[in-house]
Amino acid sequence: MKTITTLLMAFICSISFGQDFTGKIIDKQNLPISFANIIAKDKADNSLITGVISDENGDFSIDLNNENFYLEISFVGFATKKIYPIEPTIGNIVLEEEGQQLQGVMITARKKLIQQKVDRLVFNVENTVAGTGGTALDALKATPSVNVDTDNLAIVGKGSVRVMVNDRIVQLSGNELSAYLSTIASDDIKSIEVITTPPSKYDAEGNSGLINIVLKKSKENSWNNQLRTSYTQATYPLFNFGNTFNYNKDKVNLIASLNGTKGNTARFDQYDIVYPSASTETNLDVKNKENMISGRLGLDYNVTDNATVGILYTGSFENKSINDDGRTLINDGNGTFTINQGNAERTNKNHSINAHYIQKLDTLGRKLSIDIDYFNFNNSFDRNFSNEQFITNPSFFEAENNTNQDIKNYSGKIDMEHPSEWANFSYGVKTTLTKTDSDVNFLNMTTGIPVFDPTQSNEFIYSENINAIYADMSKPLGEKWQTKIGLRFENTQTKGVSKTNDQTDTNSYNKLFPSVFVGYNPNSENMFNLSYSKRIQRPSFERLNPFRFYISPISYQEGNPFLQPQISDNLEVTHTYKGKLISKAFVSYVDDGSFNIIEAEDGDQQRIVITFDNFYTAYNYGLTETFIYNPTKWWNTMTQATLSKMDTRYKDGFDLDAKLLSGWNFQLYNRNTFHLNKAKTVQAETTLIYASPQKLMYFSVSEMVSLDLGLKFSLLDKKLNCTVAVNDILKRKATSVNTKTNGIDQTYLNYFDTQNVKISLNYSFGNKKIKVEQRNSGNEEEQNRAKNN
Repeated sequence: MKTITTLLMAFICSISFGQDFTGKIIDKQNLPISFANIIAKDKADNSLITGVISDENGDFSIDLNNENFYLEISFVGFATKKIYPIEPTIGNIVLEEEGQQLQGVMITARKKLIQQKVDRLVFNVENTVAGTGGTALDALKATPSVNVDTDNLAIVGKGSVRVMVNDRIVQLSGNELSAYLSTIASDDIKSIEVITTPPSKYDAEGNSGLINIVLKKSKENSWNNQLRTSYTQATYPLFNFGNTFNYNKDKVNLIASLNGTKGNTARFDQYDIVYPSASTETNLDVKNKENMISGRLGLDYNVTDNATVGILYTGSFENKSINDDGRTLINDGNGTFTINQGNAERTNKNHSINAHYIQKLDTLGRKLSIDIDYFNFNNSFDRNFSNEQFITNPSFFEAENNTNQDIKNYSGKIDMEHPSEWANFSYGVKTTLTKTDSDVNFLNMTTGIPVFDPTQSNEFIYSENINAIYADMSKPLGEKWQTKIGLRFENTQTKGVSKTNDQTDTNSYNKLFPSVFVGYNPNSENMFNLSYSKRIQRPSFERLNPFRFYISPISYQEGNPFLQPQISDNLEVTHTYKGKLISKAFVSYVDDGSFNIIEAEDGDQQRIVITFDNFYTAYNYGLTETFIYNPTKWWNTMTQATLSKMDTRYKDGFDLDAKLLSGWNFQLYNRNTFHLNKAKTVQAETTLIYASPQKLMYFSVSEMVSLDLGLKFSLLDKKLNCTVAVNDILKRKATSVNTKTNGIDQTYLNYFDTQNVKISLNYSFGNKKIKVEQRNSGNEEEQNRAKNN
């Protein structure tokens, strides 16, 4: 009996002293710190007991059988911290940047403009000149590592990416995506995350990774309202206005935002084409009349301390007029020229609804998230254009091209986060159904009487269903190593129907997308990461439409319903020193690569034809060096340099009669922030971007230089902010693209009137403290994940 009693007491003691201590490592901006070292040491002799590493969300769980211990937490670029836990649920542990404590006196830390995390670069847009008085596109143009083209977003040195808003993928690309991003006010953006090797929980879409736009959220137990307006003067004036209201008290979190744009923008194009019969020089001036309004309305409700339910609506309406006037000189020795004129009306409407539910299942971090989404994007474009030739073979042609596109997207997903003593697991499922209906009508107006041309009109219906399942596992291996592996399976079924051509094309394929991450922290100053992921880039709906859309009487674009998705394998190795110097080497392989095919045709009618196909494979490789430094208390600087190369080969059976080019490309990004007074109420910014001449596929791109200057004044206890920005001071942001296909040399230059002066005003007011009932709240981060734009 005595033996049994002794064993029982030993068992009870083991229960008492063997338990999991859980917590979350964050910085002073409440952002999670991934892969921080958590070491348990004996109070008596400071000997090591055990150790773990926080996961990508900053969470950790450490199993201890010794009650006489303390925890030592460290991470690169942060001061080491010691804590002496009493309860097993520790909560948030805040690490301070190195140098932020001096002789026991706390110095208020400045929020880093750029943060390099384990799997992403974070650009903190809020409170910058770039984040004031513009749109999400404007903020992306100022983001390091990101290239913004007319209808494409790409990572410097790599390729195209997909966009998320608050961790939710936007089911648009190309011109449709640009139109959507223009409806998001930059003042509503907290940060932009550039994720080059996303884990398996994210959609596999995005050849070179993902860009996540994180919107601001309301602070706990407060309400605030923000009024804003801006005036931009380029060739024409442009006005922006908006208002955002946030309310967060007890169980209710409400957000309402309204934004509008009114005015005009311009574009100037120049095309030089050398045909064997005669060369042509075209100059085109475009004036856009902008008229857009957008908004969002969201409500989150905490059913219990562990359960949150919410709904969010976002929508926009844009009515845009486009007028273009051009002149083409035909160098045939006779002075022949043509006059090109066009006017168009474009209407964009989008509506999206998200419903979400988050349930915290226990104190160890198990969480269940459910999301249901609906998205509708409607675009109509009616264009009238004419072409009249003088001197030689006088002629006149006029036509009207009407297009309508309606995109509907339905999706649902379930995500589970499941930490355990052995490892942390996450898994989930997602289904997405997209249907797009596009029609094109072509009317010949030359005689003044509309004549419908059925050979140049079409209706195209495309549907796509993607079903996915994924699982991730992360596990520390000792004190200094962290691993994470994941696998995502996607089944895709597509169907394209051209009613006019009586053509139906179907496709079905299954793909596996593995991801691997290995992290090594040898000490508090160095961190090494190796990551691999497989990605997919599906063709946009516009490129799948098999019919012709006329850009001008001698230029048209034709889609390809047989386009296949392109697959890429991405590998990165990163070293971070003291959180300030980040060195990265990357390589990716692209299979079944698709891109524009530009064909210039000579003969009875000279014309430019743009089509699409999977015609190449490519290796992208390069080095990126990022240096984050604060030379003084009033000066923050960040410099990023990328050296990259793209080696492209034609796939078997393809020959576009164009020589593939390859060469080293260099891009430099430098951003400086200066606090010009002690109170830090006057701030200056400079942003310099330089891109060397580039050779990509069969295109040669000219050098680009962009220099922006900004000044920000904070008044009335920082409630009123005024910014003045001068953008593209050198007027060298436009690039020319040269190519030679079918033996015909072509040079294209597009200038989007980027040299401008912008003045912005932003006034915030509200109650930072609302009297609330005392209650425990443990799911603030989960609520943030559940919010949409």
